[in-house]
Amino acid sequence: MLQTYVDAWLASVRDTIALLEELDDAAWSTPTDLPGWTVADVAAHLAHLEAVTAGHVVDEAPTTASAGGIASVYTEAGVESRRGLTREQVLDELRRSVDVRAERLGGALPDDPTARAEHTPAGVGWTWDTMLRNRTVDVWCHEQDVRRAVDRPGNLDSAGAHVTTHTFAAAMPFVLGKKVGATAGTSVLWDLTGPIALQVGATVGDDGRARPGVPDSPTATLTLTSDAFAVLAAGRRRPGAVEVAVSGDTDLAHRVLEQMAVTF
Repeated sequence: MLQTYVDAWLASVRDTIALLEELDDAAWSTPTDLPGWTVADVAAHLAHLEAVTAGHVVDEAPTTASAGGIASVYTEAGVESRRGLTREQVLDELRRSVDVRAERLGGALPDDPTARAEHTPAGVGWTWDTMLRNRTVDVWCHEQDVRRAVDRPGNLDSAGAHVTTHTFAAAMPFVLGKKVGATAGTSVLWDLTGPIALQVGATVGDDGRARPGVPDSPTATLTLTSDAFAVLAAGRRRPGAVEVAVSGDTDLAHRVLEQMAVTF
């Protein structure tokens, strides 16, 4: 999977750079779905994390992040420190960092995907598998943030889209069992209609833990596009802002929709 992640990350980040290069000043100032962040801020965030993972810069701010995630103060500091830079300066940092990482990762990937990765954002204790997967998800989600903001849809069936969709799909049992706290025997089917057609299911066991698997007779079914699924799972928009068809236990379905946002 490491090569899959690298290929998907590189394709997505190259496409994002190409898109950013085409935008004018007005487009760079366009608000995105991320509160308080414009397209320029998304570009700055990508430049920050790619520079860190390339080993070009040290972290701009202390962080309380653990092995499980990155504190928001860290990502905000990376954006804030670049607010005085020009568009070309941000893009140049992003390009150079991506080139360095692409060359390094193209040379030889780690033999052990469970080994601790180097140059992780905020120094979190991610393995190589987690690190490369998370960078793919982050880059593709931010590519889509920019595309939605400037009304330039695309790459909804790309390699990055597939990695991201399957990554979010793997988190849905956690959503149902832990975040929603559904009772034993409760099951949910997320029926993704495309561009990435996929059925994602989870059922709560007697121990209160939900496990993956498409149920024969789900308690509730959510039918939506894979794009809408990613928007909700990434926490970009509230459930009412995307189109979802619900059947079965509607109360359960709406509780699930309210809790679908997950972080990596």
